[in-house]
Amino acid sequence: AKKTQMYNSKDGTARWLTFRILTGPSANKYVRVQLENSWDMFDNVDTKGNAYWQKTVGPLHTSEGGSFWWRNNGVSYNPGTNDGPKKLRRIIFYNYKSSNRQDFWRFRQRVAKAMEASGHPSRMSVFSCGSGCNGNWVQVRFHHDSYTAQAETNGEPLQNYIAKYNEMYGDDAYEQDGGRMQESLMPDGMRVRHHEYLPELSSPWGSRGN
Repeated sequence: AKKTQMYNSKDGTARWLTFRILTGPSANKYVRVQLENSWDMFDNVDTKGNAYWQKTVGPLHTSEGGSFWWRNNGVSYNPGTNDGPKKLRRIIFYNYKSSNRQDFWRFRQRVAKAMEASGHPSRMSVFSCGSGCNGNWVQVRFHHDSYTAQAETNGEPLQNYIAKYNEMYGDDAYEQDGGRMQESLMPDGMRVRHHEYLPELSSPWGSRGN
């Protein structure tokens, strides 16, 4: 927390978000995410901050790999209201077949458009893996204040955007397109995890897309 406050809390410095993994084989481990607006920003290495991190925290943790992900704005959705940081992320990891790329992305694009058209209250951020993954991995991240809020969103708001989806793309289009999307996945190509956002270990929220 001290390192983030000292080195990652002002404009022009590296921005980090920290999450606790709540479910899956890596439960109770942590994920640190550096956010930048362009690839070239990763050339600006935070040598002072990294040195402080290694001195104070390095002996207490073990790093496990790394990867680059980019936000796909064309298939993400932001309601634009009450859009501060949410405590909970429900994340679906997908790995799709290259031969079925069109089926996968058609569904994701239409979901985002139906959510917008129905005025869905919750944020959905979609990330594609740019490096560090084996296959065509995608994260679909749903933002919630709590598990109660997640359950509420999966009630009437979900039914509303499914109805809007079918209105926009044809009767039973949601079920049919969703089925094709499922068929586009690799074996073990869908995993669901929950992460908890830790603001005390993160840079100020500002304008985020995670």
